[in-house]
Amino acid sequence: FEVDEMYPTYIKIAQEQSEKQAEVSTTWALAAEKVHAELYRQAKEALSQGRDLEIGAIYVCPVCGFTMEGEAPEKCPVCNTPREKFNEF
Repeated sequence: FEVDEMYPTYIKIAQEQSEKQAEVSTTWALAAEKVHAELYRQAKEALSQGRDLEIGAIYVCPVCGFTMEGEAPEKCPVCNTPREKFNEF
């Protein structure tokens, strides 16, 4: 719902109302939500097979919420925040 309907609608409205900050933050949220949806899909698939999802470290950008499994990128692909600022879980 968030990826296919909610955020695209919010972005369109922000553009129509010339609300640049709302457009940027909602675009960032959409990018982060796409990753969250994929992680959720993987977890759901593992659960349906009766197993735990095996993942490595998770890194989250403190600015836009972009989430990355494995290793943090040099810079956030969404908002360009440097790797050093990412939170590791």
